[in-house]
Amino acid sequence: MRISVKTQKSLDGFENNIVLMDEKGKLSLGGRKLPGGKALSGPIETKDFKGELGGTHLLYGPANSRWLLTGLGKGPFTARHWRDAAAAAQKAFAALDITQAAFVLPAEADVFEIVTGLMLSGYVYDRYLPAKKKGKYLSRVILLLPESASKAKADKARKLAEAQAAGTLLARDLMCSPGNLAGPEYLAATAKEIAKNSGGRIKVKIKRQAQLEKEGFDALLTVGRGSRKEAHLIEMEYNPEGKRTLALVGKGITFDSGGISLKPGAAMDEMKYDMGGAAAVLGTFRALAELNYPHRIIGIVPTCENMPGGDAYRPGDIIKARSGVTIEVKNTDAEGRIILADGLDYAKEFNPELIIDVATLTGACVVALGNEAAAILGNEKGEAHYDALVESGKATGERVWPMPMFEEYDYLIESPVADIKNTGGRNGGTITAAKFLQHFADPKPWVHVDIAGAAWGDKERGIRPRGGNGFGVRLFLNFFDRF
Repeated sequence: MRISVKTQKSLDGFENNIVLMDEKGKLSLGGRKLPGGKALSGPIETKDFKGELGGTHLLYGPANSRWLLTGLGKGPFTARHWRDAAAAAQKAFAALDITQAAFVLPAEADVFEIVTGLMLSGYVYDRYLPAKKKGKYLSRVILLLPESASKAKADKARKLAEAQAAGTLLARDLMCSPGNLAGPEYLAATAKEIAKNSGGRIKVKIKRQAQLEKEGFDALLTVGRGSRKEAHLIEMEYNPEGKRTLALVGKGITFDSGGISLKPGAAMDEMKYDMGGAAAVLGTFRALAELNYPHRIIGIVPTCENMPGGDAYRPGDIIKARSGVTIEVKNTDAEGRIILADGLDYAKEFNPELIIDVATLTGACVVALGNEAAAILGNEKGEAHYDALVESGKATGERVWPMPMFEEYDYLIESPVADIKNTGGRNGGTITAAKFLQHFADPKPWVHVDIAGAAWGDKERGIRPRGGNGFGVRLFLNFFDRF
């Protein structure tokens, strides 16, 4: 989608137009008048259209021009209002096979959220569909602001939103890509492509099987042993000269069969999205390639498949992680935390002020929070960043919710034969998984983001598509501004 900004007094000259209307019936024209005035017929007079958020109604004006009334809802207007209204407009015109439109905005419109709504709505993973079944989108949109608005400010907001949306769209593509095509090697190639197109802002290193063995990444290698696809560890670095360092660690299980502890067959096809944490990290770096942040940001992605092959690891096995901590395997379907053990341990070598790991980690998180929020848990030093993450979640709609990390949960992952075991049972499953990870993140400030429910949806809503939604990219970029 190509989006541009234009300031002008007149609203004449465009065939397809989008106009925002609130629940009081007021049009957001920024002091300008509709061409033809009363020649526009329909809901403005008859009140058939109530201006509810996400609602749309099409009118016709002079020279057969189209005017799509789009509901902005009831004020005061938040980021969500602007975002969801833009999403509704994009979908309505796209459904009519309209590819170009002018979006009439008042001076106070949130251009960042308008662009976000336009770019992220209506997403369909259509790479392998024939042309007639591919998704329909507006391909060209002009944002029409009144002459009193600052074009420079609007353009800056547009560019920022476009970069963040591009990162989110990449994450969605990765999450929806089939496991037979998008394995560890594919994620590594994606990381290298991001670095190649970053103008030198991002550096990438890939550790493969031989190097991982030499450097003691035994937890990662053990989980990947059942697959013919070799495990990889992706290392990315943005702005090496930045004064403050943050690290993002993303779980990259490109397909999760459950291993020997095989998952039920129903919905196992969705386990291609078990690399949602890796997708969030790669998508964030895709956006960073076009942005200027003062921080040095490290991305770590341990990635492999969890398959029940002849050399797969077994329940009852004991693994020695890179850090030296020994792990008793109680269930091979609790594999994400095992590969994150090596990823977190490696991230500490960069001496970050904060480590954030992101993972589709536990079904217990889906039970607790559904698809509406991700859980955040961390050590005592990490808790200092909860408020900023919560505020970033509110701002972006990628909401997070803190959960407890009381010491009383520690005994649930105690093992009689190793330092810890990889599952603490059903009760408090999200918490005990985080407790496991803490052994590898301490003593650095650390926050764990469990996106198991928030990263995937069965129904399209607003800017969230059906399937993988790229959760985390916009959350982290907003958080970097607050850090």
